[in-house]
Amino acid sequence: MRTWGAAAVVAAVALTAACSASKGGARPLAGQGIGPGALPNAPKSSPTPCGPSATAATLNALPDPNAPATPGGTLDKIRKRGFLIAGIDLNTELFGYDPQHNNNPQGFDVDMAKAVARAIFGADGHIQFRVVTLADPKTGEYAQLHAGNIDLAVETTTITCARMEGAERMNFSNPYYTAQLKLLMPLRDDGSAQTTSLAQLKGTGTKVCATLNSTPVDIIKNTLGASAAVQVPNALDCLADLQQDQVGAIYTDDALLRGMASQDPHVAMTTAPGGQDQPYGIATNCDPKSPNDLTPFVNAVLANMIQDSGPNGWRSLFAKDLGSQPVSLPEIPTAYPLGS
Repeated sequence: MRTWGAAAVVAAVALTAACSASKGGARPLAGQGIGPGALPNAPKSSPTPCGPSATAATLNALPDPNAPATPGGTLDKIRKRGFLIAGIDLNTELFGYDPQHNNNPQGFDVDMAKAVARAIFGADGHIQFRVVTLADPKTGEYAQLHAGNIDLAVETTTITCARMEGAERMNFSNPYYTAQLKLLMPLRDDGSAQTTSLAQLKGTGTKVCATLNSTPVDIIKNTLGASAAVQVPNALDCLADLQQDQVGAIYTDDALLRGMASQDPHVAMTTAPGGQDQPYGIATNCDPKSPNDLTPFVNAVLANMIQDSGPNGWRSLFAKDLGSQPVSLPEIPTAYPLGS
């Protein structure tokens, strides 16, 4: 895996279900139907929306960077090491990318990771980045967290019931960004965006691209049939396929489509209403045998960051990295996507 050292930024975004949490450090309040730091019970039958399994957002004072962490906990290990190891994706324009190709990753996800590191250590320069392939079974978030190669992953990962409750479960922060599933297609002859929805492509034979093993793949298959879904390792591969007429559309989170549209002036998101909300969370390892005080800490960082009106606050970083002002704050959904 490629790694980089980089300066950290400020507070981050966070809040949700944790596999196991220590008794010390910043902790959010318990949410509906869930104990402090606990995960919902695994479903005994076919999965149904797991509901508000995240903890309630609260504003907590962060522990002093020099305050002792719970012995044996995640924060204790990170502080003794001297830096946070963050898994990121470098194929998502505006969120995680290396625009100058000089080993200087940038984007909203990168700034979120830097924020957590700065909150842990109280200064910049305590972070190392490692490239993690989104949802890949061998190099993806779960595999790298489970192997201890990274402390957390920030890479447009949707919080789903399957990822919180399944066999390869992970801890998640509360949402730091809420995306919507949208369709990206070539512009019409007059230069305007198309009005097509995913459902309207049924029966047209149109191939639709999405990232391998992602939530949109399941929706494409359920809506248009399995043969319509084209799966690729990275989101940018979809843009290449669209440009080469290998597919007629891309269906994924609007966050990813923002970046694609910024790279190709001949494509745009369609004006059809968006699909299911996709809440992004910061993933950490889920090990029932080991206390996880990192996710509650990240939750407190996010809560504080949303209150911060300065240059390192959530709104300011959103505008800087994504090129527009946020229309709303990230929200804990009443029901998380089932996902995959």
